[in-house]
Amino acid sequence: MISIPEHLRQVGTYTPGTSAEEIRKQYGLTHVVKLASNENPFGASSFALDAARHALEQSHRYGDGGLGLRMALATYHNHPLEGIVVNNGSDAIIHQLMRTLLLPGETALSSRGGFVSFGIAVRTVGSQPDYVDLGGGYRFDVERLAAAITPSTKIIYIPNPNNPTGTYITTDKLHWLLERVPDSVVVVLDEAYHEYAVAMAPDTYPQGLYATHPNVISLRTFSKAYGLAAFRVGYALGNPELMQWLLKTCLPFDPNGIGCAAAVAALSDTGHVQKTVACAQRGMNRLLGALRTSGYTTSESITNFVFIDLHDTDRAQQFYMTLLRAGFISRPLTGFGIPTAVRITLGTDEQNEQLEEFLTSHTEQFVR
Repeated sequence: MISIPEHLRQVGTYTPGTSAEEIRKQYGLTHVVKLASNENPFGASSFALDAARHALEQSHRYGDGGLGLRMALATYHNHPLEGIVVNNGSDAIIHQLMRTLLLPGETALSSRGGFVSFGIAVRTVGSQPDYVDLGGGYRFDVERLAAAITPSTKIIYIPNPNNPTGTYITTDKLHWLLERVPDSVVVVLDEAYHEYAVAMAPDTYPQGLYATHPNVISLRTFSKAYGLAAFRVGYALGNPELMQWLLKTCLPFDPNGIGCAAAVAALSDTGHVQKTVACAQRGMNRLLGALRTSGYTTSESITNFVFIDLHDTDRAQQFYMTLLRAGFISRPLTGFGIPTAVRITLGTDEQNEQLEEFLTSHTEQFVR
């Protein structure tokens, strides 16, 4: 019998969400809207798609290991090339960070109700994640995080804004936390929804801490606002002295050359990102107002998704299934450790209007 490391027995296998086509067939629907994965409802930039088509002509060649993309990002962020790492989505960088930084006996700290890839990545390398509870308003609690730091803590992982609650740690509170984090601890800010956050909370959302704090790494992705989820391209920004170790653990030709070409082109199409973010902002303002007026419990999300707490596990499952049968695919949050809640991605203006009408018409069924 082939022996398997014991720590891998604690790691679950990721199950992808149900596709729109599967739901159409299963429920006999003609119209289905996928609002489960926080994707861009407008798709990818035409600039990016044109670049990808052109790059396909070189499919028989190995790529440059993301060097061209790193150079473009260095210019875009005015950050040293040596302080930028690219990989197959920011999710891959979370795993890479754990492989690179965690030594035997060291731990990584985060909060319950955060992004699930953190715990998976930590367990995959044979370590154990430490968690604190979310604070009020479904937010990460900096005081709880600070109090939970131990001599074995090596990494603090903070999705900011948080997925799945959409909430964030403000600039002043994050500075408060960083003042209490030892220099030997790496603070990872997963900023997958950065483009939405800076538009929705321009005065209070923290920016650029990777450039001023040598132990801070910021993660970004092309999967959300840029609409390149299938291309699997993400990156990390940090101090070159720290990032050099991540560069050593990159595989030679990742990310793929076609995805890198699309990402470089996407950076130049600021209009596409602005349109995407503006639509999400309109949808958020409209939908949150309607939901709260109707009595639903929501968070203060600054992303492209809304978080709804039904305060009961069975009611949350019923809510999810009711949406599903109506052609709206949402995301139940049992896997995130919040079984009483559901996450719904914002779509186009028309889709958001349809969603609002449906949710407000079912208030008596789900609001307690």
